[in-house]
Amino acid sequence: MLLRFIARHSILIMPVCAIVGFVLPNLSNAVLVYLPQVLFFLMFFTLLGIDQYALLKRIATSYVWIFALLQSGGMSLVLILIAYALGVRGDWLLAIAGLGATAPLFGSGALVNAVGFDAQLATAKTIAATLVMPFTLLGVLWLLGNENAHVDVGVYVNRLLIYIVMPMVLAVAMRRLFPADILSRYYPKIGQFNILLLMLFPLGLMAGFRTTFDNDPWQALLLLLLSSVLALVFYFSAYFIYRRFGYENAIVAALVCGGRNVLLAYTITAPFMGVMFLPLLGAFQLPAFSLPLLGKYMAKRHKI
Repeated sequence: MLLRFIARHSILIMPVCAIVGFVLPNLSNAVLVYLPQVLFFLMFFTLLGIDQYALLKRIATSYVWIFALLQSGGMSLVLILIAYALGVRGDWLLAIAGLGATAPLFGSGALVNAVGFDAQLATAKTIAATLVMPFTLLGVLWLLGNENAHVDVGVYVNRLLIYIVMPMVLAVAMRRLFPADILSRYYPKIGQFNILLLMLFPLGLMAGFRTTFDNDPWQALLLLLLSSVLALVFYFSAYFIYRRFGYENAIVAALVCGGRNVLLAYTITAPFMGVMFLPLLGAFQLPAFSLPLLGKYMAKRHKI
């Protein structure tokens, strides 16, 4: 009963988890240690509810790859041009460009499903954009980073194998092992646990922002304001671009584009993204995990 209540109100609880992580940084740091394992099971449980053959067919479409290019390369380029025109330079410009290049959350499928839309489409877009991301980050580092900057391709490939390929293989094996009617009967309960796993991310990623706040409160508030603007830019840019494909497609695109896999981006680029990248990623958690509330509100308005 409690699990069902949490799952039903998950999009409201996620930003609350971010606030709890900020207020209790020790708890946030404790959760952060286990996020890689959480990420694996989050991806596995999401893929378990999706037909893998249909997912691969969807990934192979130009529709998905155009989104991936827009979500990473397009957003990053536009943000660089706007920020540069406004006089932003140095580590601030590098941090903004890096966030723009970052791929969607691996949990985008679960997040979109919580709003009531197509998890398969969200997952396909996430995987495609994740494959595009290292090339965009390389471009950002070449343009704005120092001469020694590079992307750790070995770490990236390792992460892809662990967090995308292995969950897909395991999900295929489980779907072959158990009859479809059994999976369809029990998967809704598994999906509720998936939402619980997703909530651990805003909780576990806020300790870094709390450190920034303790050291310089005004800078932390500026970062929160900047990250909120960026989250809305990501969300509404994708929404208006994809509005012509229908209301559901537009909101799915907006939610996938709004969430960013900051943990993966930081892992493969550290320490070359400058001193402002990690604080900006921390500040981004609250607005990013508030976007599903906006998506749910817009979806309800459309249905009325």
